[in-house]
Amino acid sequence: MFQQRIDKLRQKLIKKNIDLAIITHEDNMYYFTGYYDYLHMEFGRPTILLVPKDDKSILITPLIDIKLVEDDAVIDKVLPWNDGVGNEWKENLPKYLTKDKNIALEYNQIPALVRNYIYSLIDEKSIKDITPIISEMRMIKSSEELIIARHAGKVANAMMQAAKSAISDGIPEYEVALSTSAAGTKKASEIYIFYKLWHQEIICL
Repeated sequence: MFQQRIDKLRQKLIKKNIDLAIITHEDNMYYFTGYYDYLHMEFGRPTILLVPKDDKSILITPLIDIKLVEDDAVIDKVLPWNDGVGNEWKENLPKYLTKDKNIALEYNQIPALVRNYIYSLIDEKSIKDITPIISEMRMIKSSEELIIARHAGKVANAMMQAAKSAISDGIPEYEVALSTSAAGTKKASEIYIFYKLWHQEIICL
């Protein structure tokens, strides 16, 4: 699923004459790679996805998160960086951000820290906005995404029903919260077990 999205993005880059897409928003990064780092910009630690139109995808991410990449991400090349070592996350960017390339980034979502560094390397006026392309892709849901949405709806419904049943006069709020959480966890587990068994059956067939 993630590889298909990367491939589709590349097709759109070619069509729009964009050589390189720079993706930094964590939701969009997950959308294309399945990777969601837990530190990210809340700690001033950038993770940057580079998607060339005709080359391997590259992920620049903190070394501390590298295990998450190995376990979950669909990515061609990983360039980890560490605090205080070399030029950290800036180390590898210049060789990909050359002036002869048409580059696009998430204009209104890129962290200022990353944006300002990129602008120091190439002319801001030459950079395009990749957001409309990504937004258009994300508006059209795949069959996998629809399944996930339906599952999420079932979990939410179970939680709402549990809350409704738990609420009554004199019941502390935390008990309602516990009931809600337990119902959501149970329903999610049921869905996960069903999906896993279904997936195994499909593979066997």
